[in-house]
Amino acid sequence: MAATIALSWGCRNDKPPARIDTSFTAVPGHLDSTSAPTSTNGWDVAAGPVLLVAGPSPDEAVVFFGAGGGATAPLDTGAVDQATATLFGRDSSRFTATLELPAGNDNPECRVWPLRNLHATGAGGAWSVGFVSPNVTPIPLDSVDALPARDSMALAAEASRLASTVTANTSPAFEGLRFAVHDIRRFDVAPGVQVLAAHLIRRVNQEADPQEEQTLLVAERDSGAAAGRYQLAYAERSFGKEEQVSSSELVAAVRLGANGPPMLVVARDGETGLAYALLERTSPRHWRVRWTSELARCDG
Repeated sequence: MAATIALSWGCRNDKPPARIDTSFTAVPGHLDSTSAPTSTNGWDVAAGPVLLVAGPSPDEAVVFFGAGGGATAPLDTGAVDQATATLFGRDSSRFTATLELPAGNDNPECRVWPLRNLHATGAGGAWSVGFVSPNVTPIPLDSVDALPARDSMALAAEASRLASTVTANTSPAFEGLRFAVHDIRRFDVAPGVQVLAAHLIRRVNQEADPQEEQTLLVAERDSGAAAGRYQLAYAERSFGKEEQVSSSELVAAVRLGANGPPMLVVARDGETGLAYALLERTSPRHWRVRWTSELARCDG
């Protein structure tokens, strides 16, 4: 069930943005809410100046400046040139590297920068996100793929139950259809509190007009209640034409500072580009969108 959102490489300067027939709704905290994610920047300076995500090769990073400002806004790219980056995987993988400006022109539509002297400082594996800050610590994500089949099936059923309670808008065409679980991750955010994050998909397989619905949800329960149900804490959903619908996927969990709130790094991939969001836990069973990056428009 594991999945990775893939970037499309190269610049899309030769294409106008395509019209996307999709709908997006976030449901933070109150399950009857249908308000959109906050549009304020919300970047925490404790995370450093940039968010790094894995590029087309392990020694390349796609750079998202936390302050944002759009493709034409002036940014102090020199401030992070030759900076030491710490890179994390979804498990316990950890690397360090030196971030460098690209030899050619920096493309503001798709900033792919080289990483020099990349080496593992923890368990080996693949990195997914990185920061130029000593204040960020990773929260390991457990995959259900490592569980016995019976336990994995039970969690898949629980994720489907939670998805069926999401009140975010969707098309009537999906009503009554089963959810296919694409990915499930578990982790601890506080003593005695376990979190489940799941990515689920429903499809309408009409040859002339195939439709797809994507749901990302976050739920919590007491970690001591092994047989207890999770309670939905956050969800976001998009739907539309199969080839145009946006997808949201959890790629990492981190904490800013020793006592800072947990944050989830979510990739949102759509036809107009790729953006990243930080979801922040503000209280028990309450998560909100803290920050959303500018779009990266890359093509393969």
